[in-house]
Amino acid sequence: MERRNYRETYDTYRTDERPVRRKRKKKRKSHFLYFFVVTVLGAAILCLFILLLFKVQKIEITGNHYCTNKQIKDMVQSDKYSVNALYIFGKYMTDRGEVLPCLDSVRVTLKAPWHVNVEVREKTIVGCMAQGEENIYFDKEGLVVYKDSERMEGLPLVEGISVKNTKLYQKMESGDAGIFEEILETSQELKKYEITPKKIVCKDGNIYLYIKNVSVSLGSTVTSEKIAQIPPIMEKLGRKKGTLHMENYSDDRETITFEEKASKKKEKEEEKEN
Repeated sequence: MERRNYRETYDTYRTDERPVRRKRKKKRKSHFLYFFVVTVLGAAILCLFILLLFKVQKIEITGNHYCTNKQIKDMVQSDKYSVNALYIFGKYMTDRGEVLPCLDSVRVTLKAPWHVNVEVREKTIVGCMAQGEENIYFDKEGLVVYKDSERMEGLPLVEGISVKNTKLYQKMESGDAGIFEEILETSQELKKYEITPKKIVCKDGNIYLYIKNVSVSLGSTVTSEKIAQIPPIMEKLGRKKGTLHMENYSDDRETITFEEKASKKKEKEEEKEN
């Protein structure tokens, strides 16, 4: 009798335990499914929120002078994901954004989730050359950064040297590489000392600057020391006309001479005397 009661008690315990375990497993599955659904819905809502809130509505561009707003806007939105302001900000923060060859730097900030501010710094133009009806503007490396039919004020026009490969964003080349490098050096130094000649002329292997009524002969080589002497000398010359000879000027040999050109009135008087 005792054995039968024990067996009945054991069987009763097992039959009572099984449904409880099944219920717990079902509860766990339902909790996991609920958590999964909530997570997916939350992620979807977050993505939708980011897409709508950070959708680009305005791009503000500052710092450009010769690059157009359209060029910079097309640069910033160069791929299909660039309709999102957060994406644009991220790619330029990680230096993965496109930068035009005529720009030294690009800085992107957000004024609002939908308002992108693009601050650029352009490469400095040091001179220009005329080619047909176009003016070719170049930087200190000889890179063509801008082309236009109109002349910019405050930039010297380079004459007397032929160049090739004048396509936009490409480096110009010349058959006389030596004198071309000297012209680039001259243009850079003139910009540094804020000297604006009417033109820079290459003639017989020598470089001439035309400033007001004076032709400055620099010779075949140009140095920063030579260019630095021009402003104080020009101030002393005033309205005089002539040629300033600086071909032999150097730190060791400070020879500068001015060959004054006689006025038309004086020339006529000399002609009468002769």
